[in-house]
Amino acid sequence: MSRRPWRARLFLAGLASLTLALAAATALSAYVLIQLGRIDRHPLAGVLTSAPQQPVTAADVLVSIGELAESEPAQADDPQTEESDGDADTDPEKSSEDEASTAPSSGGQLVAPRSSTGENYLVVGTDSTEGLAADDPLRAGHSDWSRLADVIMVVRLRDDGTAALMSIPRDLAVEVAGTGDIPGTGTVAKINSAYNRDRTTAARAARLIDTIEENLGITLQHFVEADFLGFLRLVDSIGGVQMSFDRPLRDALKENSNGQLVSRSGFAIDAGTHLLDGRQALAFVRTRNMQDWVPERGWNTLAGENDLARNDRQREFMLAAVEQAAPELLSSPIKLLSVLDIAADHVSTSDTLSVVNDGRRVAQQFAGFEFSTGTEEYELRVQDTHTPVPWSLELTGDPHNERVLDVFRGIGWADVVESRVTVQVTGADRVRVAAELRDLGFNAVAGGAVAEGFDRVPNINLIMLGSEGRLAAGLLASHLVPVPNFGGHGELDANTVMLHLGGAALRVDAGYRTVEVPPAHLLSS
Repeated sequence: MSRRPWRARLFLAGLASLTLALAAATALSAYVLIQLGRIDRHPLAGVLTSAPQQPVTAADVLVSIGELAESEPAQADDPQTEESDGDADTDPEKSSEDEASTAPSSGGQLVAPRSSTGENYLVVGTDSTEGLAADDPLRAGHSDWSRLADVIMVVRLRDDGTAALMSIPRDLAVEVAGTGDIPGTGTVAKINSAYNRDRTTAARAARLIDTIEENLGITLQHFVEADFLGFLRLVDSIGGVQMSFDRPLRDALKENSNGQLVSRSGFAIDAGTHLLDGRQALAFVRTRNMQDWVPERGWNTLAGENDLARNDRQREFMLAAVEQAAPELLSSPIKLLSVLDIAADHVSTSDTLSVVNDGRRVAQQFAGFEFSTGTEEYELRVQDTHTPVPWSLELTGDPHNERVLDVFRGIGWADVVESRVTVQVTGADRVRVAAELRDLGFNAVAGGAVAEGFDRVPNINLIMLGSEGRLAAGLLASHLVPVPNFGGHGELDANTVMLHLGGAALRVDAGYRTVEVPPAHLLSS
């Protein structure tokens, strides 16, 4: 019997090992695909809204001095350049030293909205108690048929690898979509109840999606849902989530069926750093009456403890969980497979998501992302109300809320857009121009015939701005044909400008065109 040389035996052993490894990898890939394929995908593409175009901001239209002269001239038949000859009018009473206030030509380039740079995901955690024991404290106040949206979050994932997160209070009173033939005539109820009016997940999700879009004015591109038991199992599968507490905490007590006082959600913990398992984590994010231990007073309900405080805890826990779990899942195939098993049983998505392809894309996009520092957290400001829904919340009239919602419309917190610019319009045609500017979204007000601070009526069209007002002035000028002159006004803030109409008739155009605005130190007052 011949023997193979040792080199041949080594080669064959290596080949066999490689074959087994490839077979194992193939089997693993097939298993992953099978598990991902088990995730329910609901027919919601016709309900969810495509990501709108990126809004044009002042930074998109403002160019440095001299850039317009170097750009291509506008075509002669371009309607936005009509009447541009009147742009060179100047006030004869001004000296030649005021040349910096002369407006540039109307020959800037058209600026079109860009395609969207992000998408909004509606993430819903439901209070389904299926799979929990009959005496489980987590069943308190719930039934198997109940599907209230216990957690409602909107997550915006941007193309640049950043993210924004907003909780929607479940007690927010809104008009529920589909309950009235005419807007304003539908049923007003707490927003989480919009998820409890239909029998199928797709129908429930569709109503909640429409309710959020109609009441908050944001669009949603994707939907993800998980239930109580899935949340609990997911936390356990990653080995728990570490959190630190500077004092003992518990959910307020209530009397159970045996007459004993027990924590409402089951949450109670000592001060220090703890590894929360799934049950503790679920109790923590569901607690609505958190108390802390104060040695001189005993157990004390936290100030401001309400649905908003619970939203804060939910966001805090979610960010901690993702940050701690991501490295583990990427380095441990066993844990990853465990998570996939649970996701297949307890997570569902809209059919706008390809779990495999979109999951890979998002993973690459956010590789190395620092969740604790790279995620922007936003909170809507609300106030208690009892009409028409008892013990509910309503949005305050605070401009803060509109700015928060703007983030999920693709507008940055510090971006200058029409809705953030106040325009005081004076001069002969002030009423018409102010009305047309309001139609574009500006906060425009028609003032008097004379611009404030002027002894004589300027006989030119003039935009006056403060030392920090170039962006606001540029955005206004981008809509005006011909572009007015510019002048300084020391008392105006960054987002307030004055427009005096003393020259040729101005046309207000809905489009945008690049403009030059001289620096404030070059403008005469």
